[in-house]
Amino acid sequence: MQVYLNWYSVYSISCKSNPMKVKEIQNNLCSVITQRKVEQINSTQLPTHNTTYKFWHCEKCQSYMCKPTQHCVFCKKCFHFKDHHCFFLGACILRQNMGNFILFCFYTSLTCLYSLCVLGPYMYENINHIVKNDADYFNIFLNFGFPIALARLLRSRDSSSILLVTIFDTLMSILCICLVFGIWKLHSCLTGKQRYVNVTGRQNLKEIFGSYGLSNIIFPYNGLVGTRDINGKYELKEV
Repeated sequence: MQVYLNWYSVYSISCKSNPMKVKEIQNNLCSVITQRKVEQINSTQLPTHNTTYKFWHCEKCQSYMCKPTQHCVFCKKCFHFKDHHCFFLGACILRQNMGNFILFCFYTSLTCLYSLCVLGPYMYENINHIVKNDADYFNIFLNFGFPIALARLLRSRDSSSILLVTIFDTLMSILCICLVFGIWKLHSCLTGKQRYVNVTGRQNLKEIFGSYGLSNIIFPYNGLVGTRDINGKYELKEV
């Protein structure tokens, strides 16, 4: 359930995210000139997150956007603070839904781990006739590992065992990939190595997941309820 809820939250936030557009080019050009004058006046002040906000023209959307913005050719729209486009979720991963994406990776890993615990003993009983009685741990690993196990099972022509080994190896691969990717993204956000275009900066747990505490991990309020904080302190609003 948590996998589907966070999946929907990532997709919902990505669909509802709208970048700041400037409809009239003349007014936008005036805004650019005004922005540059303000930057020259306030040159002694350091810009937040190591960047200055300017406007740029998106040739695909045919409109002026406020930086930092990137155009996604798959979603056919521009996004603020975009990290990457996830083909498995069918949505773009932004700063607004990064917490839901990390939770999706962790819950997917837990789901695969539970499936492996259920499937493992049943699979071992079915391929026990292939494993020798005096086999050591290395030979047992070869019988479970892919693609050596698949090659041995193809020679035995046991279709049920081939299916079990394929499912086992697929679940193990998904578990490792999601767990490593989720930990990497969480570590990048906490240490400031996470980059959104040219924007960097450390984020605490409340900025990533919201300030609902453990309840936000149990139930993804961000994306389903539409806010990340009760008092709005850590709420990421649409721009």
